[in-house]
Order: sequence, then C-alpha cells, then structure tokens
Amino acid sequence: MNKRILSIFDLKNSLWPDWFQEAFSNNLISVFLHGNCLMAGFSPIKEPWQISFILKEDSPEKISGLKLLVKKATQQGITFGYFFTRESLTHSADVFPLELLHIAKRNEVLFGEQPLANYTPNHNALRLECERELRGILIHLRREFVYMQQGHTQMDFFFLAEAQLMPILYGVYFLLHNTYPETHEAIFAEYPQLRIEPPTREEEVINERANKYILTITQIINTIDSMEIQ
Repeated sequence: MNKRILSIFDLKNSLWPDWFQEAFSNNLISVFLHGNCLMAGFSPIKEPWQISFILKEDSPEKISGLKLLVKKATQQGITFGYFFTRESLTHSADVFPLELLHIAKRNEVLFGEQPLANYTPNHNALRLECERELRGILIHLRREFVYMQQGHTQMDFFFLAEAQLMPILYGVYFLLHNTYPETHEAIFAEYPQLRIEPPTREEEVINERANKYILTITQIINTIDSMEIQ
C-alpha cells in the first residue's frame, strides 16, 4: 500500500485519482503531473512525482482536505506542487510565462481537464523572464567555479549548471523556434558547448571548459536581449 509508485501507469491506476476527488469534491477542476518527473532521466526511486491542482477556489479551507493525504503521498514518492485557479493562471500569464509554458507543454493529466490547453506565452514576457533568470545563473556560476577550485568537483559545477539552466533553455528554444523541445538533446543540438564532457584532471582543460560554458550562456543572453519586442 505504501510502496513508492514507479510509473505513470501505476499512478493513474492507483487510488490516488479517487482520493483527490474525495479530498476536493466538486471544487476540483484538474489534477496533473508536471516538472522533473516528466523529463528524461527522472528516477522515481530518487525523486518524487510532482502533482499540482486547478481548483474552483483555493482558500485554505478549500484545500485543507488534502492534509490527510500528505503522509501517504510522502511514503509513495509523491509531492504536492501548486494550487491554481483559472483566475490565478490568467493573472500569472505575463508574470511567470516560463513556468506556465512548462506546465502547458509537459504535463500528464490524472483527473479533469488539460491544464493551460490553449496557452501561448507572451513573447516579450517570456524573453524578459529568460534573460533575468540567465543573468542570475551567470552570477552564481562564477561563484560555483571558485568553489570548484576549493574541493568541489568539476562535475559538481557542470551538473549544477545544467540542472539550473535546462528549464530556462527550454524557454529560450521556444523563443527561437516557436516550438517546445522534446528532450534535452534539442538543446544540446542548439548549444553543443553546453554538453557535459567527461571529467579530467588537467586544470587547464577544466578552466577552458568552464570559460566556454560561461561564454555560451553570455552569448545566449545577448541573443535574447537583442530580440525584437513583439
């Protein structure tokens, strides 16, 4: 009963869809998976399934029934993500276009309607969010590079960078091609310099790779910064 759920098929055919309907009753519009659990390389042994909700009302009183399922969810490798209403999604469209793009293009419905079925992000809002996020990562990467020299491994640097960058680069890819990438490979085809190379002990090579990585991100920022406002 409390074993971790290992596949979307098992999750859909479990009691969870029924439990969600019981918890929310007629307040429930949609229950869906999204986030890392639908990306390549996801391991349900190591990471949780992220489930979010669209409700008619999202007050504490209306979502309180879900508290009874938290322990069971944790035992089975499930985490509850976000609680939306149709109104809050509409109001967030130009504030969090990147996050909504991911939900719209990469989700798995467990109950109810498709989230953001007709969503298309505002080009300029998406461009600004991607630029802001990339500039923030760029600042942190230089710090992480220094720590890499003080005991953290080179792979820590590159794996951390990739984990932070990939969600944003999906948005950049959408800006460039007006389509959502199927996998990370589409990103690496666009930016081969960001593909993680095998580890080496040669400091000169490590420095060159880190420099190339940071330079590529800088070039991406310059590209989206120069895009025509639509």
